[in-house]
Amino acid sequence: MAEAPSERSRKEHPHAEAKASRSTWRRSLSVGLQSLAWIVAGIFALIIVLTVLVPRIIGAEPYTVVSGSMEPTIPTGSVVVSKKVSPGTVAFRDVVTYQLKSGEPLTVTHRVVGVDNIDGQTRFKTQGDANTSPDPEPVRPEQIRGVVSYHVPLVGYLGQLVPMGAREGIATVLGIGLIAYALIVLISSALGRKKNSADTRDSDETVQSKRGRH
Repeated sequence: MAEAPSERSRKEHPHAEAKASRSTWRRSLSVGLQSLAWIVAGIFALIIVLTVLVPRIIGAEPYTVVSGSMEPTIPTGSVVVSKKVSPGTVAFRDVVTYQLKSGEPLTVTHRVVGVDNIDGQTRFKTQGDANTSPDPEPVRPEQIRGVVSYHVPLVGYLGQLVPMGAREGIATVLGIGLIAYALIVLISSALGRKKNSADTRDSDETVQSKRGRH
């Protein structure tokens, strides 16, 4: 009894079917890896935008939060972006970043819980949201570095690994790298689709040719 054409075809062309199966698996893996790479690249691009580009546009500075005094409003490890303002515009309940001592780099980010006038001079009373009492020393207007516009959770942990002075340079390099990576992925994806299409067409032509001889 003669074998049915479809059964004979499957027996005669196992290599073609295995090749097609491997090609499908490789395509699926490639798509998955590309998607993951795009997600990671997108996250890093967003971090760069929020902590480097936007602050420069709005006239703000990023600062890393290293304590839990403002939790849960601002978690430890966040980067706060504080916009430079006139001290006269700082109001009750604003969250501000200020120097512990005027002219020194060490800063704290706390909420304004009182605005006093002492001997004709403005003084701000500050307190962390998680603290039970106000900060011991009033803050002078010249100590205010800015009012917090927004914060980005967890990014401060990454920032602590990079010196402050090197962050903009690294951000620029990363930005260029992300653009280059995006171009490489697009070109690779286009070439991959072209190759897979050619492989599939050749496989179909081979199977049809062998079927024709039978």
